Amino acid sequence: MTQPSIILIIFVFFLTSFARLANSAELLMIESESCEWCETWHEEVGLVYANTLEGKYAPLRRVDIADISSSSSINLRLPNFTPTFIVLDGGREVARIIGYPGEEFFWPMLIDALKKIGFKPKN
Repeated sequence: MTQPSIILIIFVFFLTSFARLANSAELLMIESESCEWCETWHEEVGLVYANTLEGKYAPLRRVDIADISSSSSINLRLPNFTPTFIVLDGGREVARIIGYPGEEFFWPMLIDALKKIGFKPKN
């Protein structure tokens, strides 16, 4: 392998690594098996979330509230209610939506939260 090829490979590696770090937003959904509002969210929003701009910007990670205490990857203030939606940026909590207020209120609340970390919605 030639030296320019090696340099190009290293450059591409660092570029892709930086791109992953540049957008480390995530939507964490704390839910429970018996939560009716969680089920309603899944029916109204969850089915399409991954295909939206918001879902592409902040992918969804679902966590059962019963599993939080045993999860070493979640270092947040524990929610009291399900669903609780937590917008994370690089693992740091940026905003929290407690409960599910219905689709017409959820999207604007989520967009406001995501704007805090650079999300630019289409008008």
